[in-house]
Amino acid sequence: MLNSLKNQIFDHENSASPEFIAAGNSLRINGIGLFFVFAVLAILVRVYWVQTRLPASYLQALRVTSTEDESIPARDGRILADSIVLASDVDVYDVEVHYRWLQRQIDPQWLKLQVRQQLSREERRDAELVAHAEDRVYAERTALRASLSELTRIASAELTARFSKVEERVQKISHAVNRRQSGPLVNAADELPEEDHGVLLTVAETIRAALTTPPTRTNVSRIVVREEETWHPVLEDVGLSVAAVINEHPERFPGVRVVSSTRRTYPELTLAAHVVGVRTNVRDSDRTVDSSIADLTSTSLRVGRSGVERSYEHQLLGVAGVRRTIRDRRQRVISSEIVRHPVSGRDVTVTLDSGLQQLSEQLLAESLNDAPHLLLTDMQSTEYREVDRATAAEPQPIPVGGCIIVMEADTGRLLAAASAPTFDLSMFVDGSPAMWHAVNSDTRRPFVPRFTGMALPPGSTFKIVTAIAALESGTITPDMPFECRGYLTNPDEHRCMIFRLFGATHGQVNLRTAMAQSCNVYFFDAARRMGIEPLIRWADLLEFGRVTGIDLPFEKAGTVPNAGRSASASDTDAARRRFEREALGLSIGQSRLTVTPLQMARLMAFVANDGWLVTPHVVSDDGTARRATEIDTSPYRATRKRIPGVSSETLSAVRAGLTSAIDEPFGTGFKTVRLPGVPIAGKTGTAETAPGKPDHAWFTGYVPAENPRYIVVVALEHGGSGSKAAGPIARELVRSMSERGILNLATH
Repeated sequence: MLNSLKNQIFDHENSASPEFIAAGNSLRINGIGLFFVFAVLAILVRVYWVQTRLPASYLQALRVTSTEDESIPARDGRILADSIVLASDVDVYDVEVHYRWLQRQIDPQWLKLQVRQQLSREERRDAELVAHAEDRVYAERTALRASLSELTRIASAELTARFSKVEERVQKISHAVNRRQSGPLVNAADELPEEDHGVLLTVAETIRAALTTPPTRTNVSRIVVREEETWHPVLEDVGLSVAAVINEHPERFPGVRVVSSTRRTYPELTLAAHVVGVRTNVRDSDRTVDSSIADLTSTSLRVGRSGVERSYEHQLLGVAGVRRTIRDRRQRVISSEIVRHPVSGRDVTVTLDSGLQQLSEQLLAESLNDAPHLLLTDMQSTEYREVDRATAAEPQPIPVGGCIIVMEADTGRLLAAASAPTFDLSMFVDGSPAMWHAVNSDTRRPFVPRFTGMALPPGSTFKIVTAIAALESGTITPDMPFECRGYLTNPDEHRCMIFRLFGATHGQVNLRTAMAQSCNVYFFDAARRMGIEPLIRWADLLEFGRVTGIDLPFEKAGTVPNAGRSASASDTDAARRRFEREALGLSIGQSRLTVTPLQMARLMAFVANDGWLVTPHVVSDDGTARRATEIDTSPYRATRKRIPGVSSETLSAVRAGLTSAIDEPFGTGFKTVRLPGVPIAGKTGTAETAPGKPDHAWFTGYVPAENPRYIVVVALEHGGSGSKAAGPIARELVRSMSERGILNLATH
């Protein structure tokens, strides 16, 4: 054997032939050398892979960032009326404190970062300097609370309570996130059942695990949530003085910032509330319910809900800016930049005369008993009671609601558009529960703009349309006499008011005196002879049953009876009687006819303009502008159109009847509407409603009578008599317009 003591290697005498021994040693040595070479190569390959491939994946995880876009609010445009601001944005300042500065227990990593920012690398090697720096951070945190408490005059205990509330909320978020991510980690190898692989395979597996398995960490890295590295609001609407001090002295308020935003305000509260409308914060439902709003919510924090705020949304809208913040994996800010600057909205000037609007709202409030009677004090005078002796002792019903319209006849500009009951616009900004409860429990529907959203039977005011249809169809002439006997054919139906109350008649009348006295029988007879078709035709030409096109949302169209009928049905006696009764009711503004006050104002403008139909509007010819120098001072080009088929003679005859209704002693508006020295033309109307409910009261007219410039419409829902309830309101309006020089009677 080669390793025997008898081997020749130990035989010194015969040591001349050692070649076979050398061959045996070379094989073993080479084998061992190759084993170590392969082992070193494997280690080098692993080292190379760790050095070149692993860092990329680890660094990629460390370089993970998150991007946050923050909206920068922009000012929305103002709504102005002559010299009064009806709606505007005001600056609101909130105080936010960084989470690390309001924590009760200071975060060690954050404290280390603060020290690193205060000391250089050499200074950080001095333990005493590090301790002093940490003490300064603790002192600054304590001084911060004292400074905020002193500046805002909020007790330190209250401020601490607000800090604690924020901290509790953030800790809940942090604990929830880390609880989901910190479950027990189990190696895949540990889950496999143990098998006997033999000694060599076991050794190989041990070596592989030692080279590839990361070491077990005793402390799991905690996840830092975004809320721990950002600011949180602690004080709201602190005022400009507080915000200025904080911005001017950042050294006194470390970790504190002032966030500026805007809030919509309505300085005049209830003035023109239904015209101005409201603007509130965007809700999630806005993006799905209303497509017109959905287009705006991406760039705006608020949206118009009603009135001019809604109809002129795109002019008033301010485009919000965007600030983009990039954070690292620990939610520390890497960069922050404004990617879109905010753009303010444009101002809108409305046509309303603020003084006349305020007067209109006061008159409506008095008529609804929502305000003391200061302007309508003469409603119980002797002159007023003589209007109707039979009913003088009966008190007029309190209207459910009402509206007043004052409009320029030739342009459609609204000088006043009042609706009652009204509401306080500020309640949508900071309304109390008591305010909301009071409005929501009001059964009179205070949020409804009655000048566009109230459709009622017009009563005798619609006799203007009946007169035009009868004259243009040749059924009557202006001077054609007619004998009123108080009823048409049956004393129990189709009667005049004076016959129903007193058993009296109007006697012989023509168109002028019939309109002045509001003789129902005269118009019943004209409608019976001409039929319903001319009435429906002229109602359609004057665009009843359709919206007027005013620049306000949610306008109602009203209803006009359908005149369509088949040839076979028209031959039956029942059909003829039905359509005859329909025509009779329609001729005095009853039947199934409903109109809005704005439609009646448009009708009066048609008569006053000698046949031109205008489109009402509430936004001034100044339009929208960002600055005063951008206001367009060119004359307003009114949107109006000529209605074909009406002659000047017809309109002159109608105007004569409207003037007599106010100027002549027998006119329905002589006692309650006539104003000495101011020529007024108009028509009162009392529209019957459901049995047991008060009538609707109307007045429609224009001033001056000989050269019309302004339309006046008063409508009181369930207000009673048109002459007794609506007439005095119209007279006070005209009186105010005359006293303020709006009418300029000296030039006519």
